[in-house]
Amino acid sequence: MADDNSVYRDLFFEESDDNLQALNDNILELEQEPDNIDLVNNIFRVAHTLKGMSATMGYDVMTKLTHKMEDIFDLFKSGKLKVTSDHVSLIFKCLDKLQELVDDLRDDKELSEEQITDLWNELDQVEKGVEGKTPAAQAPKEEQASDGPKELTTDFEKVEEADLDVIKKAKAEGYNAFAIAVRIDAGSLLKGPRVFLIMEKLDQEGDVIHSEPSTDILEAGDFETDFKLIYLTHDSKEQVEENINSNSEIDQVIVADFDPEAKPAAAEAEVKEVAKKEAPSPAKEAKPKAAPKKAAKKDAHHNNRNQSIRVDLTRLDNFLDLVSELVVYRNQLEDAGKRNNADEVRDSMEQVSRLTSELQDLVLKIRMQQVSVVFSRFPRMIRDLANELKKDMELVIIGEETELDKTVVSELSEPMIHLLRNCADHGIEQPEVREKLGKPRKGKITLAAYQEGNKVIITLEDDGKGLDPEAIKASAERKGINTEGMSEREIQMLVFHPGFSTAKKITDISGRGVGLDAVQNKISELGGSLEMESQVNVGTKVTIKLPLTLSIIQALMISISNEDFAVPLDVVERVVMIKEEDILQTQQQEVYRFQDQLIPIVRTNRLLGMPEIESKKKFAIIVKINKQYYGILADGLIGQQEIVIKKIDQMLMNINKYQGATILGNGSIALILDVNAICNAQKVANS
Repeated sequence: MADDNSVYRDLFFEESDDNLQALNDNILELEQEPDNIDLVNNIFRVAHTLKGMSATMGYDVMTKLTHKMEDIFDLFKSGKLKVTSDHVSLIFKCLDKLQELVDDLRDDKELSEEQITDLWNELDQVEKGVEGKTPAAQAPKEEQASDGPKELTTDFEKVEEADLDVIKKAKAEGYNAFAIAVRIDAGSLLKGPRVFLIMEKLDQEGDVIHSEPSTDILEAGDFETDFKLIYLTHDSKEQVEENINSNSEIDQVIVADFDPEAKPAAAEAEVKEVAKKEAPSPAKEAKPKAAPKKAAKKDAHHNNRNQSIRVDLTRLDNFLDLVSELVVYRNQLEDAGKRNNADEVRDSMEQVSRLTSELQDLVLKIRMQQVSVVFSRFPRMIRDLANELKKDMELVIIGEETELDKTVVSELSEPMIHLLRNCADHGIEQPEVREKLGKPRKGKITLAAYQEGNKVIITLEDDGKGLDPEAIKASAERKGINTEGMSEREIQMLVFHPGFSTAKKITDISGRGVGLDAVQNKISELGGSLEMESQVNVGTKVTIKLPLTLSIIQALMISISNEDFAVPLDVVERVVMIKEEDILQTQQQEVYRFQDQLIPIVRTNRLLGMPEIESKKKFAIIVKINKQYYGILADGLIGQQEIVIKKIDQMLMNINKYQGATILGNGSIALILDVNAICNAQKVANS
């Protein structure tokens, strides 16, 4: 049956997302201020709005769960039920389930009451406990029809060919490949942090190659009780089982050998389904199309959300005014062109140029989103981790109204989650340890954002144990990483090195774990940089610098071997003209004397595989990457220009030397150099 309310669906989804986020924020605040009646009243109002909206749209399953949750809020309001950590955890569980229901609806998936049975009963038990009564209403019907939990299996729905190739290669090199299925206790209130700890222990002994559901869904706790992994390790099956069972709240674990040649069960089922389709029954055809798999569903939801953005109406009014003005000058241009009046054409062109710049600035402002879109989920995450790790800590957020380009904001979530988890897990000490060190029992994590010129600075600081350079150095040397001549800061930065991990064993197969090198790679992809300062028993501070926008940048245009290239201007410190004899050769590399220090020289033409041009003079583009100067050699200097970044083919991106391309005024194409990657490649080549 067609949805009569389909015209209101987008509005419903947008409002539901906002209301669920507001409830998450307010419940978190209520846990700290359980006697704040104004806060309880506000929570009750938001829940009532959410219930009313879902009832109006005819989404009965969502209405039923929201109504039951509203009953608990009513008990908070009347004072019959105390706000405790357990009750708050249960409410959070409800909010996660409601978000899952909204996501299912967004993907045209039919809801079933089975999805809320367990939660509904938990809420009913709390309500019965308060008022000493029989259940207020019959539990959802599907509870009666339930045949108990499904059998736990290691069958995967789909494994990518690329992953299968990695597994085959690993097995050939002596690794064991295991299919792992884990069932977490149904009563667990902290599924996300629980999975994080399981995965982290596994990553210390090997690499997780594939997961179902996907890692973002698992870490958000947005699944029932079961998840599956493909895992590469030198450990035996028994050791892997022991590793997983060393975690708490584990109901069942299956570890089986994984055969990359075998077809996934879902693929065989698909073949059977195709055969069935040759003679479909009318009843089956009438059913709505099956929803996509959960991982794909989450991605679709993510992409769908990214297609819309809320815009201040005054900005749209300004946009309309500018476009109207542009139309006037376009007409003037056409008229002056017909009359061949060069002066009028020139005047109109100046106005069009001015308006184009203003429009460009305005469109960039319209694309801006506050970082609070990402930051708002972190207080809840830290609260869950504090409970899971039995630590006392708080998250302080400063400057969440700072704006960034929407593209950057949407990509920022993943690296920030991992950095925060590192603060919580590895940074903040147990309360007893902090007390012995003379620190407050409660650890403090501070997340701040502010704008500085055409960049946004994000700092993440904790008052935990810091990074011990001696321990890192010893660990690095055991792993074959050369630390000779490194400063303490450079040794601490090794935690972002692709080969560095706290793991006991290292694999050379690229897994899908959450290593800090992945964080640095993501920040580099966004055109940003990452720096870290750490002091033992004082704390650690990570500073991330990001461009305001990814679409239009100021660039320095240069030529290398008669080809034009662009260098983002924000990393350029200075341009100096140098002669060949100014370049000095040391034992390891070529250097140039700049500001009383010797800085590495990057012969860009060699790095890019381009021919050498005979010339007496060259230009050194002095850039600063991670507090280190480099001189990037160019044959010619064209000048400064504002350029529009265009995406390039993935094959070119994989070369890891370019961050995009731009179209020049004469119609030719110039590649934009990825200065971070080029300087890091030079550093690796010299080490």
